Amino acid sequence: MARPKNSPEKIEAMRNKMMDAVIELLDDVSPNKVSIRMIAEKVGVSHMVFYTYFEDREELMNSLIDRQQKRIDQHFEGLQEKSQKKPVIDVLKTVLHKYSETAHDHPKIYSLFWLTPREEGKGKNKVHSFRHLEPSLDNIAKLLDLGMEKGEFIRRDPKLAAHTVMSIMNAPLILHRCGRKPSEYTCEQILEETITAVFAYLKSDK
Repeated sequence: MARPKNSPEKIEAMRNKMMDAVIELLDDVSPNKVSIRMIAEKVGVSHMVFYTYFEDREELMNSLIDRQQKRIDQHFEGLQEKSQKKPVIDVLKTVLHKYSETAHDHPKIYSLFWLTPREEGKGKNKVHSFRHLEPSLDNIAKLLDLGMEKGEFIRRDPKLAAHTVMSIMNAPLILHRCGRKPSEYTCEQILEETITAVFAYLKSDK
């Protein structure tokens, strides 16, 4: 892939601009419908210019997921520090409410990160994987482990607990995305009950 004759800073700026364009497009289009031409038009360049910054659409999507994960990691570093001084349960409640709010308000971005497998490898070696979720689950596990150390949650395997918490959280969101949510309840009502269920699980030894 021929790289543009620009400074590393300008190259990085354009790559980020293209990734930001995808985020904007995801408000109206599902992840698998975002095309290179749409991204180029959003940025205001020819679609051929795209290939001077990314090898293909998959590289851009993977770079976008990586960027999002770095931001999540930085956010959780701050949460770990905050949890040393505040009750972990309060910090986790804020995290889960923010997560459900973001997923509800930006469903296609949620779909890209949590429901769309990442393509890895090339040609016959190409596989679809959800391994990009592991750092986020590890961040939740660290927060839960601290809560267990402080006696706020029942002691259990932190990583298994993190998987369980996110499984509980994602269930109503997936039902909502698939149109399977019971019509008599709003998604917000179900998510409130879901967060209650998460803490019942974390504080129960049964």
